[in-house]
Amino acid sequence: MSQLRITIRPLRLSDADDIHEIMHMPNVLWSTSLLPSTSVDAWRQTVESWLSNKLMHLFVADIQGKVVGSINLTVGEGREKHVGDIAMAVHDKYQGQGIGKMLMLTVIDLADNWLNLLRLEMDVYTDNERALRLYRNFDFEIEGRKRRASFRNGSYIDNYVLARLRPALSNGYADRSVQASSSLDPVGSLESEQ
Repeated sequence: MSQLRITIRPLRLSDADDIHEIMHMPNVLWSTSLLPSTSVDAWRQTVESWLSNKLMHLFVADIQGKVVGSINLTVGEGREKHVGDIAMAVHDKYQGQGIGKMLMLTVIDLADNWLNLLRLEMDVYTDNERALRLYRNFDFEIEGRKRRASFRNGSYIDNYVLARLRPALSNGYADRSVQASSSLDPVGSLESEQ
């Protein structure tokens, strides 16, 4: 069986239809606050607005011309210009293949080595164990819990607020992860306060 070549590249306007498909996958819908009724045209407008937003940095995972994952890093303004907010999604058929890890490495390198961001943050549903394991491997920690923050499948669900502070005296996460790759726990876990 041949191995697929995954390319991480900036988002293009022509990727809007693939982004629409990703965002309507059952696992992606389950792990986000998106609605299943958002039209392709609405996603085209969303992608266009993202591309014109100077505070957003957008990357996709591309396999043979098809976008199978995306990640957004939105930089804060004013007294929060040292903060970046991350949102990521991977197509259901391509989950568990390292695409999320590649996308995270891309934005962490950008944040640490190009944008000089001190803090990265995101919200994650408390029952999204796969995502929590991935983010733990990138030094994200639970800072808080938003109770009943979202409505999914007929009931309310809590979100964790996760954050990663850039390590002091480091050449950046990408460099550090290469040097310490043999000592990383491949599964990892997040400890939560209940």
